[in-house]
Amino acid sequence: MFETFLIQSFIALIFATVSCSLLGVFVAWQKISYFGDALSHAVLLGLALGALLGVNPILALIIFAVVFAILIFFTAWNRYSNRDSAVMIVSYFCIALAMILNDLWIKNFDFSSYIFGDVLAAGSSEIMALSLITMVTVFYVIFGIRKILLLNLNEDLAQISGIKTKFWNLSFLILLAITIALTTRVVGIFLTTALLILPAAIARIFAKSATQMMVISALIGLVVASLSFALSGSYNLTVGPVIIAIFCVGFFAARAARFLRR
Repeated sequence: MFETFLIQSFIALIFATVSCSLLGVFVAWQKISYFGDALSHAVLLGLALGALLGVNPILALIIFAVVFAILIFFTAWNRYSNRDSAVMIVSYFCIALAMILNDLWIKNFDFSSYIFGDVLAAGSSEIMALSLITMVTVFYVIFGIRKILLLNLNEDLAQISGIKTKFWNLSFLILLAITIALTTRVVGIFLTTALLILPAAIARIFAKSATQMMVISALIGLVVASLSFALSGSYNLTVGPVIIAIFCVGFFAARAARFLRR
């Protein structure tokens, strides 16, 4: 029974890491790491609303993530808006509202497991949600990598080429938002953005093409997730900080190796 429990936790970590590693490449290309940071903090409101309404936390997180992504898309995702400012303002509003709801009606809702992350607390519902979002992410990457890349290079050219720019931008934001919301349970609100950007940052050092960057990022995510889970189990450590620490060491080592090679 204990082995089954550990296997479930390991699977949850693998799914979360692979999804973030793949989507993190798109995040790196579009330079929107602030969106991941803002959403990972804003999910507190989704948790608070779920607790207030008696809704399953996973369902509450998914609904909130979709609404947040759509709201950001229509208010800030255009060439006339200051994206990072608008996203952060909405995020801070969500955090403040979550705290107000907790003080007025919910009373002492425990945010700690989501703030700091607890992969060992991931149940069958979290694993199912993470597995589904990982499969969707893989298919999205396979069919959308060229479109997203062209959008990043030149949105007007992408539109002229027949790409539905609004659809791909919105679908990417929704997929990213759901992934971030679900990942907060595994590594915590504070570290989710790092899980997005670090695999892609390391892959960028070695990759020579967009496809290579995707594959290397996912492979790095798999290796680091496995190693961090083993180390955290051996030394009784929290998985979230361990996986981010290993990613950071790997990033610095890769940068140093490239510098020395030059």
